[in-house]
Amino acid sequence: MTLPKKATVAALLLAVASAAAGCSREKRMMPDIRLPTLAGDRAVSLAECPAPKCLTICLAPWCGNCRTHTPTFLGLRDLLAGRGVVTRFVVGMDRLDDVKSYARELGPDTLLDPDGQFPTSGIPSFTVSDASGTVLNTARGVPSFVKNDKALAWYLGLD
Repeated sequence: MTLPKKATVAALLLAVASAAAGCSREKRMMPDIRLPTLAGDRAVSLAECPAPKCLTICLAPWCGNCRTHTPTFLGLRDLLAGRGVVTRFVVGMDRLDDVKSYARELGPDTLLDPDGQFPTSGIPSFTVSDASGTVLNTARGVPSFVKNDKALAWYLGLD
């Protein structure tokens, strides 16, 4: 077998192994952490969803992509509310003052996570869960084709 064919076979095997790893039937659950709201009136458990479906959007003040798409995220929250999906914003991974400043743009129910308790491997991150806290879907980043809230809802499987 020539070197290019070996590389192709190796890439194919890696793709199959990656796909098989992603097909695990193990249930993933939302983390059992409580975060305070910007309003400071209560702490919210991420493991609990007050609706049949919740979308948790994790953002950071230093994230340019988050800032650029903030209007889309706010539109998505309004769109999904009409469909019975609760959207929770988690702003974190920065100094508390900066976290609060960005959270003000998103509303008083925004959850504050300056210490980065919410586990994520990229910002912005999106996690769709059900009422029992089971994770149904996750996504990282905003694809270039997403130009509005409807496209983002479709991308997240919430259309």
